[in-house]
Amino acid sequence: MNQILFGQSNLLEKNGGSLAQLSEYMLTPENWHKGQQAVQQALPSPPLVQQSLPTPIIALATPVRSRYKPRMKDSIFWCIYTEINDEPTGETNLVNVMMHEKRTISEFFNQNPNLLKNSNHKITLAKINEIRCNLMTKQFMDSIDNFIPCSIYYKRPIYVLFEDINAYMKFVDKNYVSDDVSDAINESILIYASGGRFSRETCRSKVAEFLQTTSLSFFYMEHYDKLLSGVSTYKLDELKQMYATVFSNVDETLKKQEYYEKVLVKCHTVVNEKIR
Repeated sequence: MNQILFGQSNLLEKNGGSLAQLSEYMLTPENWHKGQQAVQQALPSPPLVQQSLPTPIIALATPVRSRYKPRMKDSIFWCIYTEINDEPTGETNLVNVMMHEKRTISEFFNQNPNLLKNSNHKITLAKINEIRCNLMTKQFMDSIDNFIPCSIYYKRPIYVLFEDINAYMKFVDKNYVSDDVSDAINESILIYASGGRFSRETCRSKVAEFLQTTSLSFFYMEHYDKLLSGVSTYKLDELKQMYATVFSNVDETLKKQEYYEKVLVKCHTVVNEKIR
């Protein structure tokens, strides 16, 4: 056939005449696997994929709560009470807790009324009787003078910082004595007053910072009822400094009496704001 079509002699006969010579070109299972291996070897190797390590999960630190803001009414009472006793938990009836504690304080001063005279805020006999009466009859502590019996009963200095005017007051028993600075820091209570509500500083380092340095940048009001002394007791520069502290700005155009009146009115308005 090869001779007829192509004019060539039979290749098989020329080369020995056996079909076995073509076995390597036949589609046999062995040749199929060899062919697949050859194709795989001829293909370029796939690029190595670098597996990235899982991103570590960094736990964010929970911010430390620095201020305790009472969720119950009568923020004065709960600020002081929770400093001494911690906040009641569980299904405790908070109204019962408050009424029981106030009754205990009232009975204490009914038996020892003269102790109220020990406050660093001078008060009259009429005021002493008013405080005692309010402890017995009023459901809530709704005036700034309630810090007087609290500071004496709990034997703890109380600092009330009025943030709206950069001013503060101190309530303490005149007989209070601390053994050292650390005791004074640990026993002092720092209260923030703003918008008729009170909150308490829970961070001791911030209390220490206030007592040792920060308080110097605030205006100190010596008495809850008489916020300023008479105008004649101040120099013009002192009133300017008081004005700058209370209003957070400087006004060089005012006269001495004007500085005094503006500072007094502003402080009186903030201190006597309705307490909620």
